[in-house]
Amino acid sequence: MRWIWQQPDWPEFRYNESALKDRELEFRLNSERLAGSFDALPMASQKDATIDLMLSEAITTSAIEGEDLDRESVRSSLLSLITSDTLPDNSDQKAAGAASLLVDVRKNWQISLTHELLGKWQSMAVPEQRYTPILRGAYRNDPSPIQIVSGPYGREKVHYEAPLATQVLDEMERFIDWCQQTSPLSGDKTIPGIARAGIAHLWFEVIHPFDDGNGRVGRAIADHALSQFLGYPTTACLATAIEADKKTYYLQLEKASRGSLEVNTWLDYFADRVIKAQEIARKEVDFVLAKTRFYEAYGDHLNDRQARMVSRVFAEGRKGFEGGITTKKYEAITKCPNRTASRDLSDLVAKGIIIPLPGGGRTTRYELTTVKQQKKRKRGRSD
Repeated sequence: MRWIWQQPDWPEFRYNESALKDRELEFRLNSERLAGSFDALPMASQKDATIDLMLSEAITTSAIEGEDLDRESVRSSLLSLITSDTLPDNSDQKAAGAASLLVDVRKNWQISLTHELLGKWQSMAVPEQRYTPILRGAYRNDPSPIQIVSGPYGREKVHYEAPLATQVLDEMERFIDWCQQTSPLSGDKTIPGIARAGIAHLWFEVIHPFDDGNGRVGRAIADHALSQFLGYPTTACLATAIEADKKTYYLQLEKASRGSLEVNTWLDYFADRVIKAQEIARKEVDFVLAKTRFYEAYGDHLNDRQARMVSRVFAEGRKGFEGGITTKKYEAITKCPNRTASRDLSDLVAKGIIIPLPGGGRTTRYELTTVKQQKKRKRGRSD
């Protein structure tokens, strides 16, 4: 028997609950701190932080599967869905689908998993395409085996083979029943949050029920489970944490898909990714807070061109503007002549709004200044 779904005790997953105890607690405490950081932001900044977190997730969960999405198209779709519950006219289908999936998972965290809900998520993850046999919103029905392979033709290496299509519905019935029984909202066999999310993700990937989109839906299932454990939508950037080393992710999935149903190694890896995801989310929130402070300090000191440039830099997210700000980039962003760009940049330097980067060579490069948090003075009584 090569795969865990072929084991006689499938799907009786086994793990050491005490080994995850500290990280389960760490996850909950980190989540509470993140929620507090969100609440401390102004309402407009809370929306910005939510969009930035979901933008990172939408782009990276697709990147794990080898798909590149246009950042601005995803941002536009997220903004429209969050503010008006609709997609922009003529939106990019892949970007719109990725954004719709993230928003729907966040909105429906309290709802139990069903065949219909999973089908809807898969339809969002895999936009409609002409002349393709890929099923959308339904489980696969092709009788040929589903294999994950690599290597040249004739020398392929089989990393995994999923259950046949004739087994999928029964397998998914068992999976959904387990998710409902272990749900902290309605089940009577609840298990801790990271363990439940990790097992759910692995179990779903082992079944591989759809023709396409299994990875994206599987990570959505993990987010859904973590949110139910917390009692509110998680802000952990799980896909972003996984994408940072996706080779290890696929290796861990492959190892967990073979051999016994003891999943301690898989859950140890998964727990580390969850905690890492929270670190990323904290940095995203800190970035939005820094952006808020920047505009509070300098927003009224920018002309229209300068404001356009600053907005473009912040749109790149916490990783920043690659290569820094240069006169040439300023010209391209603001559509102004070289002399105007040089004058605007000199003005920003004089005001302390941008600072030169070291080692610029012949071309001076700049970055936005960081505004420190102002400590509030305590009023004391005079003697």
